[in-house]
Amino acid sequence: MEIIILGGSTQVGCQASCGEDWSSPETLALARQRTSERFGQGIRLQYLDLAQIGPDEPAQQWAQLVRDRNLLLPLLLIDGEPRISGQFDLRQLLDAIEAALEMGAR
Repeated sequence: MEIIILGGSTQVGCQASCGEDWSSPETLALARQRTSERFGQGIRLQYLDLAQIGPDEPAQQWAQLVRDRNLLLPLLLIDGEPRISGQFDLRQLLDAIEAALEMGAR
């Protein structure tokens, strides 16, 4: 299962601590640790900063998806499907992965 968290270094953060800073290496390390502990080694988790993607990179498809659907960042993608648009925390990430696994999204 491939988990991608799309963010943008130019996005405005939430002032009320309503989500994780997914661009932080520490946050990503914790998320990878928790997903591994809970679901095993079959989960690949990465963060992409849309503000730093070049025009010819494959990740441009995600930037286009965000624009076309007017989605908020951060955006959680599970196997290429948008799951959460806007601020979310580690618990919500784990719940979304669990739901996807239950629906057979391996």
